[in-house]
Amino acid sequence: MRLKKLEERFYRMTGETWKLSNGHKLGGDEDLVLENERQTAFETANREAARRRNLPKPSTEVPPPGEQPVPEEVPDLPDEPPEAAEEAVTVALRCPSGRVLRRRFLKSCSSQALFDWMLKIGYHSSLYSLSTSFPRRPLEVEGGPHCRTLQDIGITVDTVLNVEEKEPSN
Repeated sequence: MRLKKLEERFYRMTGETWKLSNGHKLGGDEDLVLENERQTAFETANREAARRRNLPKPSTEVPPPGEQPVPEEVPDLPDEPPEAAEEAVTVALRCPSGRVLRRRFLKSCSSQALFDWMLKIGYHSSLYSLSTSFPRRPLEVEGGPHCRTLQDIGITVDTVLNVEEKEPSN
């Protein structure tokens, strides 16, 4: 009896009065009774808790062919000309991530090839634009990008273009 009182006093002094209570079972009024008594030996506490949780069933069904997403077509880029080609120009793309990618094109190549290359490396033209380094101005492709060559838009020497995120339009 005396030991019990000393123990109570000690726990109150140290702020551990929770040790004096009988406690209660976590999880409230969950039913811990197993359906089969013979399963008790095989189930661990973790398996039992997982069984009681309401987890969604894993989907093993394959969606019907009509509902499968259609992969976007990535346009083919023109073949890269050799370094020694007279009409070749090297274009470097400076990406928002900091990467700089280089590729050679012919000056007579369509300006759309730059946007196709940008798409192929993961920057969609609806979200990103190309601009010159200095002076910083957007790459002009008036008249449609299909009918203008790299030479027409001013890319006649080795050039660095910046891939920039477009401003969201509200």
